[in-house]
Amino acid sequence: MLKDLLAVVDTADKDDQFIKDVIAFAEFHCAHLSIAILSPIPTPDYALAFGSPYIILDEFVRLSEEKEARLAKPAGKAAVEVRTLSDEMAAMIETLVVQARYFDAVLFGPADAYGSEGLRRQALEAVALTSGRPALVLPAGVTPRAFDHITVGWNATRESSRALNDALPLIAPAARVDIVAVDAEPSGKTHGSEPGADIARHLVRLGHEVEVFGISSDGAPVSEVLVSHARRRSADLLVIGAYGHSRWREMILGGITRDLIDEASVPLLLAH
Repeated sequence: MLKDLLAVVDTADKDDQFIKDVIAFAEFHCAHLSIAILSPIPTPDYALAFGSPYIILDEFVRLSEEKEARLAKPAGKAAVEVRTLSDEMAAMIETLVVQARYFDAVLFGPADAYGSEGLRRQALEAVALTSGRPALVLPAGVTPRAFDHITVGWNATRESSRALNDALPLIAPAARVDIVAVDAEPSGKTHGSEPGADIARHLVRLGHEVEVFGISSDGAPVSEVLVSHARRRSADLLVIGAYGHSRWREMILGGITRDLIDEASVPLLLAH
């Protein structure tokens, strides 16, 4: 059950559709919605490079205030709270991570809903890896609904178990669930004698229709295999456990970036 949601934006005026989407998403779940505006303070070097630091800071304050005023206007039936997180970059991201822990999920839009793709990426990475809460990336114009067909990247780790459990409040009763085990081998420590069978049994007991797919990557990045499967099967949500920083960066560089995290062509849930 999702009743308390946090959406993340920046000060750019590019997120009208994302704001509509998260308000509709919150209304569908009868949830309270908070919107965090990320407003990193320009560094002295940045300010000096573009002119007077006082002018740059004045512009920074103006953009933050205008964005907060625009989002504070009543919209839809959802209860919406707007907060601005303003600090040097590292401290601001740390504050976002701490605040994320007090919500059920953190919502991000596609890259083109932000003025700074780098800021969005850094915030998404930090929330997914260190907040203890799921990050949900929504495509533009996504229809709010209980997802009825999901693809789960399953490797029998704590991360994949956490991600799947975090996804359960988002899916419909008797939803179709594809368990995709890439390059999985039988193991008494993880998968058991039949990779995917144990988690499939658990999901069947919860009332879901489950299929297990054991897929060889043939040397391709696991992220690409999962994306291809989700698209081929017309899944409406992809669930992935976010590994530690080195594995996360491997996933980022392995093709998932533009197709899924940036363009957000399929809703994506990441959890660690």
